[in-house]
Amino acid sequence: MVKSGHTVAADAPTPLDSLQTQPSKRERRMGVVFSALAFFVSYIITAGPAAFLTRAFDQPMFESIVRTIYAPLVFIIKAKVPILGPAIKAWVELFQ
Repeated sequence: MVKSGHTVAADAPTPLDSLQTQPSKRERRMGVVFSALAFFVSYIITAGPAAFLTRAFDQPMFESIVRTIYAPLVFIIKAKVPILGPAIKAWVELFQ
């Protein structure tokens, strides 16, 4: 290919090629780990406001949905999981 009098190889890497590389296995794994951690933390953080809204709305259907969604956290509290159980319980009680 000729560009303004200079020959450029067709397979020569361009600056955009370095931006389009595939992530390594380690990078993909770390992406999954950080995504799962972010989901878990946000799941716990939203439990407090959900408890507040359940009391504020006082709707049986809404309460049923919230109980179903947050059943794993209730299990953690009832199973008395060290550190995590009391922390979740204290967080939810702040909103009641």
